[in-house]
Amino acid sequence: MSDEAWWGDRLLAAADPQAVWARSGSAVSFGELRAETTRLAHTLSCHGIRPGATVAVHGTPSFTQLWCVFALWSIGAQVILLEPALGRAERAALLELSAPQFVIGVGERHDRADLFVPECEVLVRRRRGGLPARTPHCLVQFSSGTTGRPKAGGRTAASLLTEVERLGSLPLMPGTGERVAVPEPIAHSFALIGGVLHALAVGATVVFPASESSAAVAEAVARSHVVLGRPHHFAMLADAAAGTALPFLRLAVSGGDTLPAETAGAFARRYGVLVGQAYGTTETGIVSTDLAGVYGPESIGVPVPGVRTRVTAGALQVHVPRSPHPYEPWPRQDGGWLSTYDLVTRDPATGALWLRGRAGQTASGAQLLDIEAVLRAHRHVTEAVVLGPDPVEAHVAGTDELARADLSAWCRRFLGEQAVPRRFHMVPELARSASGKLLRDRDRLHERGWAPRPGLAGRRR
Repeated sequence: MSDEAWWGDRLLAAADPQAVWARSGSAVSFGELRAETTRLAHTLSCHGIRPGATVAVHGTPSFTQLWCVFALWSIGAQVILLEPALGRAERAALLELSAPQFVIGVGERHDRADLFVPECEVLVRRRRGGLPARTPHCLVQFSSGTTGRPKAGGRTAASLLTEVERLGSLPLMPGTGERVAVPEPIAHSFALIGGVLHALAVGATVVFPASESSAAVAEAVARSHVVLGRPHHFAMLADAAAGTALPFLRLAVSGGDTLPAETAGAFARRYGVLVGQAYGTTETGIVSTDLAGVYGPESIGVPVPGVRTRVTAGALQVHVPRSPHPYEPWPRQDGGWLSTYDLVTRDPATGALWLRGRAGQTASGAQLLDIEAVLRAHRHVTEAVVLGPDPVEAHVAGTDELARADLSAWCRRFLGEQAVPRRFHMVPELARSASGKLLRDRDRLHERGWAPRPGLAGRRR
């Protein structure tokens, strides 16, 4: 896999070498990006990394991290991109699964995973027992693991370039010269592909916040035309300090998790920009979008041109031309259809998809997401996760007054008797995965040492 065939000329054709490629405090031009990537490719080759090698990359979010990824692609290596916030045990488990020949640590002396450091050190380790690439995937990422163990998703160079082209065909996506704020780590699929790679292809500038703090995110978005973030970023911005303005912002897109309607409403009222949606999976990339936010936060938009979808037994499936699983067999009798396990309905008039829950997680005819929405509507509830199917349990975080509220009666009022969770657990805050998503898997919650706060724990209606 050559530089010209993959990350190089084909992605950088629209870029002026003197133009700014990315900012985070300091600015880096497209010309500097090429030079740093070429330099690192030579250095990594001297360490013995060759075409077909497998290399895990983890560490501090930084320009250096991106240069490493691009350098490895230019060599022809398979990049295994790890979440920067992973704990040591979780990282060890993923390394055991993926068996890379090399591990690159970026900025390992930095203890905080929420900082973006423009440049930092690179440490290359050869890993004993590592295996060369077993599949043609150039990128391997891992799902958030919110409903179970993180699952590996592999992308070929062709699939990444196809996704970049599809994103470029959408009228509202960033264009040449625009600034795009990307506040989430590039280990996340939409940040890397929808943010960084799309910007490369069109000659836009990526703006990385200096940290994940509310002030840093607001500062990055304040000088950007577009922000591609997650729901908690838009909650941050909606609650930003008085006087915060986003004078250039024309497009705000949320992905990676369900966007609460109250967050979308608060952001739109404050800044006059509707929050759009981007839906996809680690294995398939982008599937559907509602960039303008016209369908509202309950919708995941319309399938992107060129993406084949179908709804089978209520679950959304996406057609993929080859197996996206680098470490497990993929039965071909399914004809290439990959289930997302997300339950959806499709509007026959517009083709828009509406997320209703997860397959196998219904409660007496009511979807778990519907129960969560009702709980979050309670004035003393800040967050809620409902687990099922048997028994159905609600894990709730809220204000001090919530201990005196009758959540069972609240759910019965809006959902009916049969949809009320059998147990309510009060916790100070809900557990999250390394990527920031709410955990929805009982086993992983128990492994994290989760224990309910006395009061509503184990309470039955």
